[in-house]
Amino acid sequence: MKTEKKEALAEFHRRTIQRAAEELFLEKGVDATSADEIARHAGYSKATLYVYFRSKSDIWNSILLSAMRELRDKVDAATQTTQGDGGFGEQYLALCRALQEFSEENPLYFESLLGMIPLEDDETSQQIFTTGEEVTNLVGQMIAKGVEEGAVRADVQFPEITMVFWACISGWIRMVNQKETYLLSVFGSNKESLLLYGFTTILQSVIAPSINK
Repeated sequence: MKTEKKEALAEFHRRTIQRAAEELFLEKGVDATSADEIARHAGYSKATLYVYFRSKSDIWNSILLSAMRELRDKVDAATQTTQGDGGFGEQYLALCRALQEFSEENPLYFESLLGMIPLEDDETSQQIFTTGEEVTNLVGQMIAKGVEEGAVRADVQFPEITMVFWACISGWIRMVNQKETYLLSVFGSNKESLLLYGFTTILQSVIAPSINK
């Protein structure tokens, strides 16, 4: 019982520090935020902060891990969408919507998770990498099932197609999010229609010829 209470208390302090760090990272950026500022914002001394985290980088990685797990869960739910009349395309669009939703709810982490995640020799970094692989595998499994059912071209290459798919979808989301005002003024559309056009264009690149006819 004492051990459980001690662990619960430690987890409470870790979460308090993480929330304080998140607020500062969103306000000032990760590089411009110091460990001293995080400690003050959380209401702890710097020495206490280092009881629960080794460094600012350790705090950031712990936040990224939580974000990566949230992303994995969203991707898992999307790729497990029951296929109706839309078949593979229905699952694919559910995936696109899940990624767009994640990018709007977590803009800082969306950008970070798309970039190069340093593989440091610690458990948290390894968990980030492992969870990222799980996300990739979920997308790959969705495409492989599409091939098996004849919805996706049989000549797509694995695992390359998974990374190309991921890059195209996330890259389109990033562009629309970053250049929304410009793109909407040029194309005279709304954001949802613009995103959908990009998503469906990407989809057409892998759909089996018989489906396209």
